[in-house]
Amino acid sequence: MSLNYGQLLQLRRIEVGLRRSDPHLGAMFGIFGRLYPDRDLPAWEQPQLPSGQGRIRRAAAWIAAALTVAATTIGARLSWAVTVAAARWPSRSHRRAAAPAAAPPGGNGDRRAA
Repeated sequence: MSLNYGQLLQLRRIEVGLRRSDPHLGAMFGIFGRLYPDRDLPAWEQPQLPSGQGRIRRAAAWIAAALTVAATTIGARLSWAVTVAAARWPSRSHRRAAAPAAAPPGGNGDRRAA
């Protein structure tokens, strides 16, 4: 079994802590290690470290989740912006009602003779 630097460091700290707290127990572990140096752990005691594919799958799942959240956020923001812009922009019916009435062609509309 191979351990990375952080795991080895953590095991060494545990060992030092055990030796300081209970010297007799530390000595017993040392004796056991010397008596059975080449013994492997049974399969059921072997630590199950995640494989490289498991890490890749988890990373892909996190990326997919992040992209989904980003797309949802962007969609919600765009929807909000369109709603606000539509509320501020006057509709065609409002523009027609607000436009001044056009004068009839050929004069000012007054038919009285002077």
